[in-house]
Formats: sequence, C-alpha cells, structure tokens
Amino acid sequence: MKPVTIVGSVNIDLVCYLDRWPEIGETIPVRETATALGGKGANQAVAAKKLGADVTLVAAIGQDAFGQSAAADLKGLGVTCRLAQLADHQTGLAFIDVGPDGNNLIRLSAGANAALRPADAEQHADLLQNSSVVLLQNEIALETSLAAARLARQGDALVIMDPAPAPAAAWGPDVLAAFDILTPNASEAGSLLGRTLSTLEDALAAADTLAGRGLKGAVVTMGGHGVAWSFGNERGMRTAPKVAAIDTVAAGDCFNGALAAELARGSHFEEAIAFAMRAAALATTRKGASSSLPDLKELETFSAVETA
Repeated sequence: MKPVTIVGSVNIDLVCYLDRWPEIGETIPVRETATALGGKGANQAVAAKKLGADVTLVAAIGQDAFGQSAAADLKGLGVTCRLAQLADHQTGLAFIDVGPDGNNLIRLSAGANAALRPADAEQHADLLQNSSVVLLQNEIALETSLAAARLARQGDALVIMDPAPAPAAAWGPDVLAAFDILTPNASEAGSLLGRTLSTLEDALAAADTLAGRGLKGAVVTMGGHGVAWSFGNERGMRTAPKVAAIDTVAAGDCFNGALAAELARGSHFEEAIAFAMRAAALATTRKGASSSLPDLKELETFSAVETA
C-alpha cells in the first residue's frame, strides 16, 4: 500500500473544560485544563497512522518548546514527519473551550503553519507523487495546498481537501477542481455554497452541488446527525452511530484521517465513509484531540459492539 501524505498544520492545544458557557465579560472557573498535540494536519496524521496507514506529515513548527513537544509526540506515535523548523515563527497554538455538552469553541494562532509555503510542498514532490492519498486542510495557506494538490496529481494520488476552518470567501471552480474529494462539515459547506444546511437531505443536496463543480466527489458531515455523499454515480446518506459524546474537538479530523486510511487500503467509497464515521463517533467519547483518536483494534471492538 502506498503511503498517505498529509500536508497541514501542527498546533499545541490549550484546552479548558467548562461546566457552562460564560456570559460576555464574565469570569468563571474551569473544571479542568489540558495541553496536548493538535492541529488538523497532526490530528489527521495520527488518526490515519493509528488506523493502519503508512503516514507522512509535511508541516512547519517553531524552534520553541511547543515545537519540540509536538515533534516528539508525533515521533512517539509513529508518524513520519518532514517538518520545517522556523526560527522566526512560534509553533501554532489552539485555544479550545469545551462546554458541558461536548461542543467546542476554538481560537487559532497560526504561527509557523502560516509560513508553510508552496516551495515547501515542492521540496517533497517525490513523496506527493508516490502517495496513494494526499490529505489537505485549510489551516495552512491555500496556495500551499494547491501546490501540493498539483504535485500529487502528477502521480496517481487521490487528493482530499478538508476545507476547515471554513474559507473566508467561497472557492470558485478553479480552486475546487484542484482537488478530487471535498469533505466539509455543514457550516463549511454552507460557507462554500451560501446556504444553510439543517438536515441530511440538505447535506446530500450540497454534496451533489459541490461534486458538480469539478470534483470527483464530496462528503458533507453533519456531526451527530450523520453524513451525506455524492461520488460519481453514487450518492447517499448514513446516520451517525449513537454514542455518549463528551468532546467533539477532533471528530472531523478523525473522520478525514480514517477516510484517507481506508481509501488507501483500497476500500469502496461508501465502505470507507462508514469506517470513518465509526472512528469519528468513537473519538467523541474521549477527551482531547490526538489523545481521543482510536486505533484499529479499538475500532474493531467498537464496531462489533455497535452491530451486536
């Protein structure tokens, strides 16, 4: 199996768990705090690795204690890294508040992630061209993702773009056509299409629209409601596994990493979506970002219980 390559962000997550959301101007105590490896690129890389893929992450960190911590964590988790270590940028930081319902608010300081440039992707052209799947996100510069996608397509890699955080402006057909599969959540799909998505039927219509704009396919995730997809002549909806979610911070990253891993194994598109949905659901039952991501054995056990 050819590797999964991820070009994306590395952050350190600074997390506060809240018993309730504060009012504007109010100071409240937090129930618990945590510091952990994060960033969409890192989370997706760890998710794919733990689910059996051969993974390489291309990213940028600062020459600071946070960067050293992130690099050590990624190495310890078995992710092969090609990290640009930048003296003039700090490592990316994410300030995350998790409410009592498990939902979250995230504020980002991009740091070194914003300095990952097209030239960095070009340095790894051989890797990108010889990958089975290249996974991208919107926590790095769009031009860097476009450069990585172009290089990947010079080989036979499948290029997946997770447009998170949501683009500030809608992407035109020239941008969308650079990717094979788009995987927005409801909010991101709404930003791209200028509409509100409330139901799985809305998500399916959005997937159809996006897939018709130069993509091979689109998957629109609706959190605990489920997923809708449109891929060639195949389209459908699937409700999410029922779990007691306590932290949704890395659910989307887990979904994308799992989807990439399963597609790299050669699974059919709908099978890969079902696999990714189970992985993401299991991740929401645990605290943290990278620490919540299940391995293959845990997912197999969860799947057996779910279908029993």
